[in-house]
Amino acid sequence: MHSPRGPEGWAFVRLALLALGLAVSWPAHAAGVRHFKAVDADNHTVTLNRSGVITALIGTSEDSQQAARQAGIAMYPFQGRSDFQLMVAVDLRGSMANWAPSIATSRMRSSLDGEATELKPYFLKNGNRRDPRGYCHVVPDFDGKIFTQLGWPDTSSDLRAIVFGADGREYKRFDKIDNMDVLYNAVRSAIADYIALRKSRQAAAPQAPDTRTSALSPPEPALPPAKPVKP
Repeated sequence: MHSPRGPEGWAFVRLALLALGLAVSWPAHAAGVRHFKAVDADNHTVTLNRSGVITALIGTSEDSQQAARQAGIAMYPFQGRSDFQLMVAVDLRGSMANWAPSIATSRMRSSLDGEATELKPYFLKNGNRRDPRGYCHVVPDFDGKIFTQLGWPDTSSDLRAIVFGADGREYKRFDKIDNMDVLYNAVRSAIADYIALRKSRQAAAPQAPDTRTSALSPPEPALPPAKPVKP
């Protein structure tokens, strides 16, 4: 029996098991999954595709900064959800930022401070009262090592992205993004699959509700609707 390959194959298997009523879930640390670690502009070591959340990783450069901004805004409705994270990697190979990396990272931090203010209403809408700043991550890649590991060995003026499933595997790859609604729908689809799998797991192993914590646990935020995409 051939094993499924690619995100579509794994998604099909998961949904097929779900249809059969079997309990399935993305494991906390799936075997054979490579997790990419990097240092962000705040000098924190982060996992770009950490387990337990859907990750939208945006790959940008100096030439695609405006498109990256649009992609970030497209992700606003998901921000603050406990099952989602946004990561932005900036390809700075051959740029002036290499001459003054500290200035480059300082500007990134300043930009993230402003971004956190804009994100606050979306966090609240999704039931998250924490400071959005702690969830804002931009990773400067001065030598191209991160982009190479992600499968982008060459520089590009195009905006790129990878949507990772909650197991850390690739769910959808975009080597060029020119329609942010397509990216939005891919992230929404990944989150919807993850929600369905969590509900299936809970239904397969019912437990008596804990009245001590159920009243304190906020309800899961509603998933925003998919967006129509013109062919």
